[in-house]
Amino acid sequence: MDKRFLQANREARWAFGLTVAYLLAWSSAAYLLDDKQGITGLPHWFEMACLLVPLLFVLLSWVMVRVVFRDISLENNGED
Repeated sequence: MDKRFLQANREARWAFGLTVAYLLAWSSAAYLLDDKQGITGLPHWFEMACLLVPLLFVLLSWVMVRVVFRDISLENNGED
């Protein structure tokens, strides 16, 4: 199999895994935390689900792009 397809498959699996992790983290923060007031004056669950978790996953996405993703040519050079 062409190395380009292996790399694309690897990148897709990492992106899907990060998406599932985000969904789980957001759901956990939104539904399992209490309604007490947080640092910003908003409910604790809102601060976690809508402020901290997205910031964390933006950072994780940046790391994933820097570490996992590779710049590859999509041109067919006659290789099969």
